[in-house]
Amino acid sequence: MPFKRRRKREEEPEHGTPAEPELPPAADLVVTLLGEDGREEEITRVGLPPHEFYGMRANAAHQRLGPEHPDTLLAFRDYARVLTHMEGRREEARERLMELVRIQALTIGYLHEDTLTTAADLAGLMHVTGELGKAEEVWRSVWTSRAELLGQDHPDTLTGASALASVLEDLRREAEAAALRRDVLERRKRLLDPDDPAVLSDTGSHAAALVKSGHWAEAERELRSLVARLERRDLQDDEIGLAARANLGAALCQLDRLDEAEAVMRSVLGAQQRAKGRDHADTLSTRNNLAAMLHARARYAEAARVLREVLDLVSRRKGDGHPDTLHARDNLANVLIDKGDRAEATALLTRCRADYARVFGRDHPLTRTAEERLAWLRDNPA
Repeated sequence: MPFKRRRKREEEPEHGTPAEPELPPAADLVVTLLGEDGREEEITRVGLPPHEFYGMRANAAHQRLGPEHPDTLLAFRDYARVLTHMEGRREEARERLMELVRIQALTIGYLHEDTLTTAADLAGLMHVTGELGKAEEVWRSVWTSRAELLGQDHPDTLTGASALASVLEDLRREAEAAALRRDVLERRKRLLDPDDPAVLSDTGSHAAALVKSGHWAEAERELRSLVARLERRDLQDDEIGLAARANLGAALCQLDRLDEAEAVMRSVLGAQQRAKGRDHADTLSTRNNLAAMLHARARYAEAARVLREVLDLVSRRKGDGHPDTLHARDNLANVLIDKGDRAEATALLTRCRADYARVFGRDHPLTRTAEERLAWLRDNPA
């Protein structure tokens, strides 16, 4: 069979990276002395690591109120949120959040805002750690339950829908995700001003979904309009603006307007590296898309060098078996085939096939595509 280059689709910088549960604010341990006049005077203040402070607060609530009191459960949720941001503690955070959802569902009901917030934290953590199937299941439950409890147009319901769409995109079910993004955007537009940050953000998310689902011309039109609106407000370099410009570069690349695509991508990459650093997730996403453009221009050595750096960083940050690592490895293999390094490409694709089957299933298009390319390499050794 003829081999066709498969370019990496855009990973939207702002919304393609799942958000971890919000970190509670830090706090200090304050020692005071009660004066003769009845006033408290601060003697010393000691900064506590967040996990120690919130662990102490949760244990105090447990002793004072009991294990199933709503305030105790909320205190332990804050503690679990802190753990999600700590290397080596995410599995503990996952277990605590699952137990909290179970207890809250029994004591105050699943259709309660507090329970659904905890479930949303759990779904977000599952997405971050690459448990995409489970993340989809929990986010779908949160979204539909919030619609029943709060209404389909409530901001929390729309947030759940957007988070579900992000998981669907990572599962490579782009058409479903694009339809969900469009619904969220239309609901936002009915409720809010056209220049409201939520509308602008969801416009960018919908356009990114169009890029991923192959509607590149429509995506370009929507993104150019969004970028122009942001430029009029001098917001082209804020989070939404950088995401929109990065996605515009990806759309232009897919439309084979490579000179424009390269100019846009390099401009965005420079802004991201200055604002966020070379190794930030958003910067890595744009570097990945720049490599796709270099691949399309047959600059294979440059593309491979960029993708090796991306693969190394993603693997170290997220783990060797994380879906983002698998996609980075797949992208590198794709370039190496055209570069002529077929032995290395075969080794990388063999790992991809096994990992895709484990993460997505043996019948997933990614698994089948990896098998087809391996078969092509076997039949075309030179």
